[in-house]
Parts: sequence; structure tokens; C-alpha cells
Amino acid sequence: MAYLRGVANPRDPKETLVFTHWISVVQLLKAGIPWEAIHTLTENEVSFVFGVLMAIDQKQAEDQQRQMAAAH
Repeated sequence: MAYLRGVANPRDPKETLVFTHWISVVQLLKAGIPWEAIHTLTENEVSFVFGVLMAIDQKQAEDQQRQMAAAH
């Protein structure tokens, strides 16, 4: 939780690793990826999934901006 508040010890590699792991797991779960599937993904596959999710979010934001601009 200290990471979320910005007061974590950046020199503690174990804490950094655990935090990064669980933040990634929670993000994947929120994206709808099943718990069982998450544990089978490689690091490259996780990076790919995050890239795709970010691209989808960006496309949706751009579409929303266009719609708002067209409405005015």
C-alpha cells in the first residue's frame, strides 16, 4: 500500500517485485482474464496483453473526443 501513497522504500527489491506482481494480477483480473489463465501467461504475453488493453483504451478515448467535438 505504501507504493500507492508514494512512501515506499525504493531500495527494497523484494517489496518492489511483490507490488509489481500483484498490481499486474489485479489489472489482468479487472480486464476479465481468468485467474487460472493468468498463471499460465509468460512475461512477454502479459506485456502483450497490457499493450493491447492500452491500445483499446486509447482508441476509445480518441473516439469519445471525436464524438464530443462533433457534438459542439
